[in-house]
Amino acid sequence: MNAPHSFTPLAVGQLAALSSALGPVVDCAGSSRFLRQMFDCVRQFVDCDSLHLMRARVLPHADRTRRMEWIGSYGGDPEQIQRTMETYFGSFAERDPLNDRISDVEQIELIHLSSQAIEDAEIRSLIYDVANIHDECLVVRRSNGSAYSLSVCRARRLPAFSLHELSVLKHLGQMLLPLAELHTRMVGVPLDDNVNKVAPADVLQAYLTRRAILLSSREASVCSAFVKGMTTLSIAQAMGVKESTVETYAKRAFAKLGVSSRRALLSAVHGCEAATATVV
Repeated sequence: MNAPHSFTPLAVGQLAALSSALGPVVDCAGSSRFLRQMFDCVRQFVDCDSLHLMRARVLPHADRTRRMEWIGSYGGDPEQIQRTMETYFGSFAERDPLNDRISDVEQIELIHLSSQAIEDAEIRSLIYDVANIHDECLVVRRSNGSAYSLSVCRARRLPAFSLHELSVLKHLGQMLLPLAELHTRMVGVPLDDNVNKVAPADVLQAYLTRRAILLSSREASVCSAFVKGMTTLSIAQAMGVKESTVETYAKRAFAKLGVSSRRALLSAVHGCEAATATVV
């Protein structure tokens, strides 16, 4: 006879709370609402001010170059978060010793950081102090050659994370990070050899987040492809649909975005100068 399987009893109320928090995150994978739903999910269990998703990958070169990618962020001050993350990836991601630790993770790991313990004074001043962040918890999980990290941050209005809260965040990370990987694959953040680059999908996501614009999964995919420079034909082939279907998704998205063309979309997302340089 086979031995009976052991299990941990779980109260129905606990299961209901968990499924209620996770359900919307699963539903929104691949859409512009994903990061907000993940933020709302985490805050049902641990209070925080901002949430960030990143991916680390060591490129298969002789010099073992590390690439850090920003999947997206969400929090109470989207414009401040956008500026801070752009500053971080533009000037500091390559030299931040924390990213060596993230890149080398072999299994799920929790990292707790106090801003006062950051040795690099410039990173502490221009990233943590500017964003008013004093405490950060990262949950890191390796999958398919990349290390995905979920960063949960607290401003000075809140105390440091307790041991109980850190434990809760680690368990949440075990569920949320696989969803972050799924979301990343659905929105098409590229795996190329450009180190420390904010991918086009992230630029679009940041724009949508700042303006609280909600696109369907297909509408967001088409707009993301436009931002990457793909043609209507190549998008249709990649999605397995007709060009007219892509045009329909684009028209719906443009109406929500308040733009009338691909050129106008690029101008809105990147600014007029970037759009002029991109469109030929």
